[in-house]
Amino acid sequence: MKIAVTDTGRPGKQKLYLDWLRLNSPASELIVVSYKEVFPGLSGYDGLVLTGGEDVDPALSKASPRDLVQQFDRARDDFEFRLLEQSQQKAIPVLGICRGMQVANVFFGGTLVADLPSAGYQHHAAAKGEPELRHAIDIFGDSILKTIVQQERGDINSFHHQSVLQPAEDLRISGFSPDKVAESIEWKEPSGKPFLLLVQWHPERMADRDNPMASAIASAFFTAAQEYNSMK
Repeated sequence: MKIAVTDTGRPGKQKLYLDWLRLNSPASELIVVSYKEVFPGLSGYDGLVLTGGEDVDPALSKASPRDLVQQFDRARDDFEFRLLEQSQQKAIPVLGICRGMQVANVFFGGTLVADLPSAGYQHHAAAKGEPELRHAIDIFGDSILKTIVQQERGDINSFHHQSVLQPAEDLRISGFSPDKVAESIEWKEPSGKPFLLLVQWHPERMADRDNPMASAIASAFFTAAQEYNSMK
């Protein structure tokens, strides 16, 4: 299988994604794709992973106040919008992580919170040099995520200052943090649509690799990619 993985722009963080993906599918070919290089498109690929990184341009995300939005890269936003458009045209499975969840929500028509602490949500990113933050996630019982992880409450890490405000019309929130920040979104009506799972936490950073919030997420994505590959 051939999987496109978006470029974070930071080699150390990129390696975390690649190592985690290889751990869960050693035989898959992982190709880092970036707007900084010529990319002919997703033809021949079996899956797309949207990685974390900077904020989304507030002109796209409608995040307000704009001055609370941190560094963003409109060229990356536009590139990942094109990837998402192609993924939907070709019915390619998509896994979005952190920024990946946010940019996908914006692509489909949703909006973002500009800055969680300013909006009253204080415990979603540790200060530099401090241990990672962990908190619970409550998962809707009728969701795809529940089917994947086989539990209605899990334990996840947290490294973000923005989040989904309004899900896109075709998407629904499927998991919340205890303070009601959206931690996952998915299709509202998945029938007839390609695999799409968007999570706010970072499974690639989780040291407890057997945690379903990491292992089952990867397994579901690669199963969908394998099914897509077998139909080509």
